[in-house]
Amino acid sequence: MGRIRNAAAHDPLSDLYLPQIEQFRIPLVERGAALTGSASHEDADARVVVYRMDAFGVVTSHRIRVKRAMPFVERGVPGLCVTTLSADSLALCPVARSGRPRAAGNVAVFGQERYERSCPLRAGSVQDAVSVTLLPDWFRRWEGPSEAAALRLIETAAETCVNGPERSLDALLRSVTPLFGGALADERRLFRCVEKVAALTVAWYVERERAEAACGTLGQARLVRAARHLVLQHLQEDLSLARIAHDLLVSRTRLCEAFRRETGEGLGSYVKRARMERAEALLAVGAVPVAEVARAVGYGRTASFTVAFERAHGCSPSAWRRSSRVVRP
Repeated sequence: MGRIRNAAAHDPLSDLYLPQIEQFRIPLVERGAALTGSASHEDADARVVVYRMDAFGVVTSHRIRVKRAMPFVERGVPGLCVTTLSADSLALCPVARSGRPRAAGNVAVFGQERYERSCPLRAGSVQDAVSVTLLPDWFRRWEGPSEAAALRLIETAAETCVNGPERSLDALLRSVTPLFGGALADERRLFRCVEKVAALTVAWYVERERAEAACGTLGQARLVRAARHLVLQHLQEDLSLARIAHDLLVSRTRLCEAFRRETGEGLGSYVKRARMERAEALLAVGAVPVAEVARAVGYGRTASFTVAFERAHGCSPSAWRRSSRVVRP
């Protein structure tokens, strides 16, 4: 078992929570194995609970009521994130969404790489989340097939968890934070909880792989998941088919054929749809400037984004926002 360290010194793990602490000006205090803090000012009412697990990852929880619209900078490190989110937080999460989000309890699983990006937060939004982010070293303790499956999951996961262990994951994540009805955990209980979260998530993934293997589509499905993961992690960047194929070390022809066979949709069409779905999510949570939405989904010029959005929706982004029902908790 690794030691939980309560230092807030800057290192890769601190990238997973220091942006929230610094931008919302939250003073931290040690409470047993946790770092806790709260702040209330003109920007937000915010509360956080953080557990650092040396060499393995971080468990974070926060309840933030945003009072003033602001850009929010977040950072990531290579690893796997399992998180339960409010609807407003899910809208900013780099995952494919299934169905209409709930006000709370939306469980998402995604692999992370090192990144820094800015997300717009609207005044009045509810930014609630409990997250476990595990570095690859956590899974290397397992060895064998489970370790290999977990490392594949880091490379390919970018989706909400539905028809699986989402209720159990939501309950486990909430259990270690008093912000969502749980209690502060000591080191032993925290590690037991995190191990259950990791095991449930990987078992869910392995079961899906077994079903795909039985259908003879496993290799194809893995490639398509990796493509989707890359797209959702980089929507703000150039996503030419040549770039995606290059990054996945396959030919463009093989990638496009596999994507169409697996999904019935062309990869180029998927990229456009993913950009529009992210744009919808950003527009739906409130008055984020259209220019910021455009940049967040890979359009350098607002006019180009507006044309693309009108082709997809039959109206401008501003008109779509006015006519859409904003999700509320």
